Amino acid sequence: MLFLALVIIGITSIYSTEYTNLKEVVYDNYYFKQIIWAIFSLFLIALIGLIPVKNFKNYASLIYLISLFSLILVLIIGAKINGNRSWFRIGSFGLQPAEFMKMAAVLGLAKLITDIDFDVTNIRDFLKASLLILTPVFLILLQPDLGSAIVFLSLFLVLYREGVDLKYFLLIFSFALLFILTVYWGQKTMIAILAGLYILINLMAFYLFKKKIWIKSFLLFLLFAGIVLTTNIIFHHVLKPHQKNRIEIVLGKKKDDKGTGYNLKQGLIAIGSGGFSGKGLDMSTQTKGYYIPAQPTDWIFTVIGERWGFLGSITVVIIFVLLLIRLLFLAERQKDKFVRVIGYGVISIILIHFSLNLMMVLGLFPTIGIPLPFISYGGSSLWAFTIMLFIFLKLDAHRKENW
Repeated sequence: MLFLALVIIGITSIYSTEYTNLKEVVYDNYYFKQIIWAIFSLFLIALIGLIPVKNFKNYASLIYLISLFSLILVLIIGAKINGNRSWFRIGSFGLQPAEFMKMAAVLGLAKLITDIDFDVTNIRDFLKASLLILTPVFLILLQPDLGSAIVFLSLFLVLYREGVDLKYFLLIFSFALLFILTVYWGQKTMIAILAGLYILINLMAFYLFKKKIWIKSFLLFLLFAGIVLTTNIIFHHVLKPHQKNRIEIVLGKKKDDKGTGYNLKQGLIAIGSGGFSGKGLDMSTQTKGYYIPAQPTDWIFTVIGERWGFLGSITVVIIFVLLLIRLLFLAERQKDKFVRVIGYGVISIILIHFSLNLMMVLGLFPTIGIPLPFISYGGSSLWAFTIMLFIFLKLDAHRKENW
């Protein structure tokens, strides 16, 4: 029911983006295509119901390898759209292999983790799992599609659930925080702050706890200083100008409402203008005026904010939260480790899509191409999320069977 609610909200929101300029040829409208894809999703659900549950585990590795091959193939023969070679194009029909790679990665990871000799807390096995996750990330970055690549990193949450120590994730979080602070304050300031913290921590340890931690803390200082220096190189010499601009706009270091920050500015106007209960279909000026590019896809939440206001927006958020809580409950009741890993993989991917899309349209995260699950326009996205969700539900339905 939560799935159907999100799909229906998506179709009506997509309809809103074309309300004032509906084409005479109905089948060429976005909302009509989304209805067709939604109907086809129901056939996919029925098809998943017919597949023997043991096949998902038996062919998990093969599915992963075939999906990896599709990512390589799209780099060679894929169509280039908006600067990205991410699509297989057959006439007016397009298929994005990166979307289907997400479920393939979840299946491959579940198969690897449940291997009888695998121990995720062992560094060698952890690196194997990391390689499985990062290989599609590398291939997708070659397209280049940063948004889709970031999504796969959420699968490290699955490794945490299966026993990887929290300190490693805190260390990664520290690296991310250092990156942001370095971009905001600059390299010299951050080195000075780290040096000051190094001295302060050692003095406190010596005088308060009578401990000498000079060597250990110095190694940590060198590591963090290295991250700061690396951040400076990446930001100024690796990232493209529009990527740097998007980061600086989110951090408030730059204002570019007519250039890189145009989408964000117009999106915030749309969401803010919706007020408490929304402006309705006829009075949605931002949507009717086509001020927001890619509004039916990555920026679909701006339609919800303008048309239905805070009430509509918070309803969508609540539905997603309920869906994630429900999936979490289903994942935790699994006796089979393979199914539990798949459950957490599905949760992680939906969570990061939902979170990053909302943060993007609200200006809390740099603009990247990442759709809102089940709501954004696109057959590949809707089908991939449908397959992902209902494979897990299929496995859960057979949890008491010995397969």
